[in-house]
Amino acid sequence: MTIEPRASHRKAARLAWALAGLWLLWAGIAQAQGDFFTTPKTIDYEKIFQEGLKKNGTVLNLSGKKIGDEGLKKLLASPHLAKVKHLDLRYNEISPEGAKALAKAPALPHLNVLILRHNFFADEGTVAFAKTTSFPNLQTLELGWNEIRDAGALALGESQAFPKLRKLDLRGNFLADSSKDALRKSLGHLKSLKLY
Repeated sequence: MTIEPRASHRKAARLAWALAGLWLLWAGIAQAQGDFFTTPKTIDYEKIFQEGLKKNGTVLNLSGKKIGDEGLKKLLASPHLAKVKHLDLRYNEISPEGAKALAKAPALPHLNVLILRHNFFADEGTVAFAKTTSFPNLQTLELGWNEIRDAGALALGESQAFPKLRKLDLRGNFLADSSKDALRKSLGHLKSLKLY
């Protein structure tokens, strides 16, 4: 003769299994993103910068390295940018604070191409960046997908900071049609202006 467990015991057992499953799921996600219970790993920025340098130090590709504002500040204080002509900082989680640091960077007279797509400059950072004096020979500037709105874009349109600029990419931002029209007028001399 078998005794059936009570319904309340079965419900309790199912709940226990469900909670155990949720715990395992959470633990797996936590492990994938880094253990929440340990000290965060120290980032070796120097190694990242060294690995990104190419073509005898004239190209620095840091795309997707997620160095953030802290890493950007370390980069700007390092000697790695001395000969760089092409700098790729896509997908690096650079915020308005980082954009302001970039605007105040020591002069980079060799830099011709600056790729900053897929960061978070927003208007605050873009307005500050438009006032820079650090990039006198910049020819290509890519600021697509940076949460930029009209104020930031119009600041770039009125900027005198990039006298040799030939190509500007602002795709993926949030610009009104009137702002796009204004940019077409103020930046009509550019070889390429991407707004969509």
